[in-house]
Amino acid sequence: MVRKMKLFVLMAGRYDIVRGAKICFHLDVEKNLYVASCDRKDFGIVKFLKDGSKKELQMLGAEFTGVVLHTDLDQYLTEVLVKAKEKAA
Repeated sequence: MVRKMKLFVLMAGRYDIVRGAKICFHLDVEKNLYVASCDRKDFGIVKFLKDGSKKELQMLGAEFTGVVLHTDLDQYLTEVLVKAKEKAA
């Protein structure tokens, strides 16, 4: 069974990111923030996790991808589904 996490990305503006779009995340080590990008353009940062833990997020590493579930332009939030890595047995 694949474990999935939901991340909420705080967008820097009103970006028209559609459901199903691929989102890439990379860790900005200096600021200790995960930056979200779509089509190689940075647009926001991870604000909070739902259905996951900080430890699971760290297990994904410095770069990972997810898929957009919903975008709320009024709140500048995008909900992204990410597959969590399985723990070693």
